[in-house]
Parts: sequence; structure tokens; C-alpha cells
Amino acid sequence: MRRRKRSRLERGCVTRRRLFRNFPTRQVVRALLAASLLIAAFFASRARAQTAGTSSLMSTPAGWPTTGAVTGFTGLALDPLAIYVNPAGLAAQDERSLFVHHGMLQFQTTWDLAAVSYPVPGLGGVGLGFARIGTGGIEGYDAQNRPTGSITYRETAAAASVARRVRGAIWAGATFKILGQSLGDVSASAPAVDLGLLARPAALRGGQVGFSAQNVLAGSLDLGGASPTLDRSYRLGLGGPEWRLNALSAARVVLDLATRGKEGMKPRLGAEFSRQGIGSLRAGYAEGGPVLGLGLRFRRYGFDYAYQSGKVEATQQFAFRLAWGVPISRWDAQRIVELRQAAVDSIRVQRAAEIARDREKAEASETSGDWETAFVLWEVLERSDPGKPTYSARAERARIEIERGAQAEIAAESGRRIARALADMARQALARGDAEEATGLMRAIRATGAAGGASRDTIASLERDVAAARDHAAAVALARADSLWAKARAFEAADQVALAMRLTPDDPRAKKRWNDLQTSMGKSAAEAQILGRKLEALTALNEVARAFAEGRYTDASTAVQRALALDPSSTEARDWRDRIQRRLSTPKPELDTRIKQLYIKGMEAFTAGDYKEALRNWEQILVLDPLNESARRNVLEARERMKSEARR
Repeated sequence: MRRRKRSRLERGCVTRRRLFRNFPTRQVVRALLAASLLIAAFFASRARAQTAGTSSLMSTPAGWPTTGAVTGFTGLALDPLAIYVNPAGLAAQDERSLFVHHGMLQFQTTWDLAAVSYPVPGLGGVGLGFARIGTGGIEGYDAQNRPTGSITYRETAAAASVARRVRGAIWAGATFKILGQSLGDVSASAPAVDLGLLARPAALRGGQVGFSAQNVLAGSLDLGGASPTLDRSYRLGLGGPEWRLNALSAARVVLDLATRGKEGMKPRLGAEFSRQGIGSLRAGYAEGGPVLGLGLRFRRYGFDYAYQSGKVEATQQFAFRLAWGVPISRWDAQRIVELRQAAVDSIRVQRAAEIARDREKAEASETSGDWETAFVLWEVLERSDPGKPTYSARAERARIEIERGAQAEIAAESGRRIARALADMARQALARGDAEEATGLMRAIRATGAAGGASRDTIASLERDVAAARDHAAAVALARADSLWAKARAFEAADQVALAMRLTPDDPRAKKRWNDLQTSMGKSAAEAQILGRKLEALTALNEVARAFAEGRYTDASTAVQRALALDPSSTEARDWRDRIQRRLSTPKPELDTRIKQLYIKGMEAFTAGDYKEALRNWEQILVLDPLNESARRNVLEARERMKSEARR
């Protein structure tokens, strides 16, 4: 059977195995074989670095395999790839995102990456990533050129990054990574540290400049044989500002320059046109060939595809990106909204507690009878917690109770003042010796129920004095009647008996004397007519006494005029006429002037709507003249107006 033609890679491997076939140990042979494979497969030609075999993860001269998205460049570093290309970009990113990437490279090489970036408001950002690149199917041969099976080669990089704002629009970051390399059954690992800077100068108007140094601190990988320290790589990137083409479209251009070890500078260029809500189209240049890409976006999900031509074969790459959480650019606004909502909720809770306390106080005030406080609280609750008809109903009930209490208080105050006025008038009548007037006033106090307006001791003392004066006057009147009867002065005796009956209507002696007079004086028609007129006059005088005691001086004056018309010679009627005139006349001109001034002031204040001032003036009139009916009516009207104003 014809042997197939071996490739250059296979011939190189066989040659190196034959050189070391006499080494005593198998382990040394494996180590040297691995070293030869590395040299032949990855570093066979400096000009063709990363064009055959795998693209080394150990040090990246021109960029990681990506979907061609401009955010994966050093100058922007706005996706989780920043963990590997420029860790400073983690602090400048706006969203927390997850990035999963798969690439199908040359020589059956596959590329896989999973990374998470997590920017923290006000602090910076952190990130975690794991990357793997590898290939299989490398045929191995022993010293006799016999196949030993295929060999698998793999590189891995597990990384953790941290970044934060240094000053102004400058960010810095660092990545600590564990690099691993395996060839067949031989593997090794080493730590390494990357550093990065990112700046947004004001002169670029939204553009960015990035710089990263990879493997600044790094170990070496020992696969058997010489193990030099990992090469350092340097990357310089420029991200142009975003040009807004219209309200929904934008474009951006980026540039990367990278070098590794002693290799020369390698450029990488990219341009992107994006449409909001749909996705983007990309074109670029990397590794000596063009790159075309397509990105689709739906809400916070993204899918990317890239196609890149290569010197041997084309490569294809796929990526999926997921963002979550509140974007950092809106975090402050969201936080303010949350704080405001929390404040509103707190105020609402406090307000509910205040409403509950006010309701308890209002109910307690109703229970204790403090209707004024209850009314105010129900009115406050009706305004602060609208929509509950219970508040208005209970406020109306409290208003009714307040009005009822005010009316009762007005009546009680009026009764107290009337009682005091009548009591003063009774004392004045006693001082003048007018027992009949004092008796009528005491009857008025009892009849009107005004006795509660003064102290009980005062009323009882006054009642005893009036009773004593009344009994004495009645006894004197009866004694005079007996004396006048004995002198045959029958009509004068009848006047005295009538006075005694007015003073003591239930006195049996006065009743007996009156019956005797009627019997003796009714013997003749003329005497009967005269006696009838005399009796009518006495009846009119009784009406005079009652009206005078009740403060109805006009009615009393009319009745006394009728009594005088019936009996012009009646001394009692004349006395009542003088008494009424004294009551209706003004004892002191200056007092009348003062009352008139207060009345006018009260009317002016009432007309102007100042009911409190009107009430004060009219109450002073009642102090000066307690029986002034006009002032009393005006006081009641002013209080009603004040209550109406309070209801509004």
C-alpha cells in the first residue's frame, strides 16, 4: 500500500524523535517531543505566528478571537472581554453582562470563552472569565516512524479582574490569571498579571484611549525541557466617538496596535454601524485579513456572528451576550426614585399612624363629652383621609352637640343675668320698703327658673328677707283694713285687704276679710257697682304686678292705666304708675348715653361682620341694663352668626 505524503509538521516531529531515541528515560523523551511540537507548530516562523496550530492564550499580540464587535477592542473595552484585553474597561461599563463565545479557527482549532463583568456604582467593577483554545488530531510517531496516535494540545486562562476610577475620566484595572498548557499527557500552569488604563479625554469628545500590558508579572510553563518566562504583550487602542447619523443610527471606528515579545507591531482595525433596537453591521481588518460581522439585539439580549478570512482557511465565531440589572447610567436616577418611593411609603405609614391617633382622640373626646375637640379632629380627619363618609357624619353630630351646648349655655347665662338683675331689683324694692314689688320679683325669679343664676345661699337669704317683709306688709295692711272698717271707710279698707291678698294670696285672714267686705258692701246696687269697679281695678293691678315682675313694663303701663280709669282714686294704682315710670325713665342721663354709644358700636361691628366686637358691646349694655330686651336679642343673634361662621 502506498504510504501517504507527510506534512511538514509531521516530518519535523519525526526528525526530532529520531534525534532523541537513545535517551534512557521515557519522560525526557516526552518533554523534548512537546518542546519540538511547540516550536514546530506555533513558532516555526515569526512572520507566520498564530497562522498555524492554535492562537496562543499565553500572550496575545493582536487581539483575542472575537465576533468583531468594536466593544472588544483595547480602546473601548465595553464588554466582558475587557478582562483579557484591558481590565480598566470594567469600571467604565454601563451594564452587568454575561458573555459566552465560541469560535471555529484554522486547523480544527476551537475557541471557547465565558466571562462576566459586574460594574459597581461609585466603586468600579469586577469580572471573572475562563477561556480555552485547543486543537486535536496531531499525529505522533515513534523512533521507528510508527504512528503512536493523535495528540491534543490545549491552553486555558482563568482570570479575575478588578478596576476602578483613578481620577476624573481615567480608569485603571488589573487582571490576575492562571494560565495552563497541556500537550498530550503533559501539562503545566503558571500565574500572570495584566494591567490596564483607560481614559476619555475631553478633546476626543466621547472617544477613548486604552493601554494594557499583559503578563507584566508571569511565571513559566514547564512541559519538560527549557521553560522561559511568558512573553509580555503591549496593546494600545483608540476608540473613536460615536457619530450619530440620526435619532436611531450611529457609527464608530476603533484601532488597536499590539506587540508581543520581540515581534513587531500588529494593527487591528474595526468599524461598526448600529441601528437602535435591531443590531449592527461590522467590518474590519485583523491578522492580515478582513473581518465581517453581524450583531442582533433584542431588549437586553444580543447575538453576534463574525467571519474572518485566513491564510489557510476561514474562521467563524459566535457569541451570546446577556445584560441584567439597572444600567449604571440610570442607577442614580433609579436610586433616587426608590428613595423617594421609600420616603413616600414612610410618610404614608406615618400619616396612617397619625390618622389612627387622631381617630382615637376624637372617639375619646366624644366619650368624655368634649365635643369641640371631637369636632376639630373629625374635620381634620375628613380633609387628611378623604373618601370616608363616617368622618363627615360624626363631625356633623359633634357640630349639633356644640350648637346645643352653646344654646344651653346662652340660656343659662341669660338666666343667670336675669336672676342677678331681678335679685338686685328685689333688694332695691326692699330698701325702699316696697314689699309688694319685692314679692312680685321673687315670684318672677321662681316662675322663670332663674334662681340657678345666683348662688343658692343668696337666693335663700333674699327669699327670707322678702318673705319677712311680705308678711309684715300683709299684716300691716290687714290691721289698717280693720281700722278703716271700724271708721266706716269701707273702700279704703278694701284697698288694704286687696293689698294683703296680693302679698299673701293664700292667707285665710285676708280671704275672710275680703268675703266680709263683699257681703257688707253688696247691700246696695250702687255700692255693688262701685265694688265691682274697685274689684276690676284690683284685678288690673294684679296684672300690673305680674307684668312688672316679668319685665313687661309696656304691658304693665297699659294695665295700670286701665286700673286708674276704673278707680282714679286708687293710691295703689298711682303707686304702680310711679313705679313703672321710674323703671321706664332714665335715672342717669350719662348711663343712657353710654348705652346708646355701646348699641351703635355694636350695630356698626355687626354690619361689618365683626360679630365678636358686636357681642362684646351688647354684653356691656346688659351689664348696665340687664332688662334691655333689644340688647338681649342682639346678643343671641351675634352668637348665632359666630356659630355659622365656625361651621364654614
